Amino acid sequence: MDHASVVPSIAYHLLEQMTDGFSEDRELGRGTYGKVYLGLRANGEKIAVKMLHPILGLDDELFEKENHNLEILQHQNVVRLVGYYNETRREYVPYNGKMVLGEVTHRALCFEYMQNGSLNDYLSDESSGHDWHTRYAIIKGISKGFKYLHEELERPMFHLDLKPANVLLDENCVPKIGDFGLSRLIDERTRITTSSVGTIGYLPPEYINHHVISSKLDIFSFCVIIIKIMAGPTGYSKSAELSSQQFIELVHRNWRNRLQ
Repeated sequence: MDHASVVPSIAYHLLEQMTDGFSEDRELGRGTYGKVYLGLRANGEKIAVKMLHPILGLDDELFEKENHNLEILQHQNVVRLVGYYNETRREYVPYNGKMVLGEVTHRALCFEYMQNGSLNDYLSDESSGHDWHTRYAIIKGISKGFKYLHEELERPMFHLDLKPANVLLDENCVPKIGDFGLSRLIDERTRITTSSVGTIGYLPPEYINHHVISSKLDIFSFCVIIIKIMAGPTGYSKSAELSSQQFIELVHRNWRNRLQ
């Protein structure tokens, strides 16, 4: 049984205050689904405020359902939802060269703030960056997060867009899986989809060729990340030029040279 904590709704004017009016100086990043801002609460706590772009087909009922899906996620290796906002307001908007009064829906998801940003900022080859113990701990933490999503929820959740940019690191470099914009609660373990998911370079052949999604899609993406954690982006590119055995021997040799 999944037990969701009660995540509070946060008023729009408070989001504006926390993000200094959604200023560019507070922007942490942007993606397909929205912009992320650093929010500072009155008590000094930092949070990440994700203001969502308008999404076709996302009505109030579906948003509340997706919000509940995020509420149930309670694991040390999954980014925690701490608040949300969903309201339709009457505002002046541009239309045919003039400003008219219309209804505008604003939605936001607020998450715990991850001080060290994304894993993408820390990928490096064997000769620099994090030592082996730190890299192994990151790999182990991500695997625990996926074991929770795939096996420990009442209904498994598939992330469907795992990549280094969606793995966030806290102040102790503990990894947490985030950005569940494409994720799905799946009744069936395997199914065919007509939707576009994931990021090129992290998708398995069965999805590319036949649009099959299952937990194996996340596992394939995770394996790509493991290689990039161990060998860095440059090392990963070499894996396409070498046989599996040659690549393994190269990575082993590089790590032995660093550890000596």
